[in-house]
Amino acid sequence: MLVDADLEKLWGAKGLTFHVNGYQIHGAGLEKYLGYPFDYISSIEALPSTRLFELWLEQKFGESVSVRAGQLAVDAEFFTTDTGGKFLNSSFGWPAIWANNLPNGGNAYPLATPGARVKVEMTDNLTFLGAIYNGNPAGCEDGQRCNRNGTDFRVQDPPFVIEEIQYKYNQRAKDGDKGDGKGGGKKDRDKEKASSDVLSLPGVIKFGAWQHFGNFKDAYSATLIDNGVNVARRVYSGNYSFYAMIDQQIYALPDDPEKGVFAFARVAGAPSDRNLIAFYIDGGVFLKGYVPNRPDDTFGAAIDYVLVSGDASRADRYLRDYEDSSYRVRNFEAVAEVFYKFQIAPGFAIQPDLQYMWNPAGGVAENKDAVYGGVRVSIAY
Repeated sequence: MLVDADLEKLWGAKGLTFHVNGYQIHGAGLEKYLGYPFDYISSIEALPSTRLFELWLEQKFGESVSVRAGQLAVDAEFFTTDTGGKFLNSSFGWPAIWANNLPNGGNAYPLATPGARVKVEMTDNLTFLGAIYNGNPAGCEDGQRCNRNGTDFRVQDPPFVIEEIQYKYNQRAKDGDKGDGKGGGKKDRDKEKASSDVLSLPGVIKFGAWQHFGNFKDAYSATLIDNGVNVARRVYSGNYSFYAMIDQQIYALPDDPEKGVFAFARVAGAPSDRNLIAFYIDGGVFLKGYVPNRPDDTFGAAIDYVLVSGDASRADRYLRDYEDSSYRVRNFEAVAEVFYKFQIAPGFAIQPDLQYMWNPAGGVAENKDAVYGGVRVSIAY
């Protein structure tokens, strides 16, 4: 459930809004049967709990600047793609490189943490986002257990800072700019764009980076120590990552430019010496409006690739060569996903989904490639 409130209309607080949302989570996931892979099969999977998620106030200053403060989730605004968000695997939303490198996976579903975010719309096309959060949304190794209901509100951990530049182009008119049907309004110009090449269609490019000011274990020595090898532990001060993405419509239906073919791609990297995952890339396509008599049904196909850091793999090779010849060297994990979403009625959809995973958890132990499927039913009114 969620509640959004316009406090200007309620109390006269100009430009001030309020948001809160939470979850009642049931069931268990499939990860334990796959050897706990880097990618979660379902983006809504979490330990059963009644959980508060985000709780914030946002103040707008004019038309271009806003500041949000409270309990925040980084995956609500950063490194997001509208197209990638259609898929069920969690990594197409919150990528595996961050979910496995940040303390407790970072302040992403189902964990939020206190922080503040500023948004500056520098031009109609160019936007800057920056945020600072408490660097650990929970105070133990398994954050979902020690922050069971999302009400810990930790502020004592080293900060996590993120910045992002967004460039939007060829954006369509907002609701209300209907045009005159003769080419005189922006809606009319959008229809003209629908029949032109991909360079005329809407899209967004984002570049960003994050920095964490806590201490991080050395990937090589930590792997050896975890497996009983007596070596000196090394710790690094701070961590960081860089990323980029594009979300682009590549074809628009002539009679309805809001439908057609959409594509996305994302890439991110992090230093190998202090992280389990050093490189991540994903991408996919999404189609809407192609099925006769079912104009709101959609189809999607996507794939991701998760590369284990060279330092962690080097430690695995040491364990294989000198400790246990059967020890597996982790290298990569990859997931492919396809879905078809039936729009039964407004607000009611059924989404069959099929995924294939190569090298779960990088190929450790006896993990084998796996194929799995499911159905998501969603009702929203």
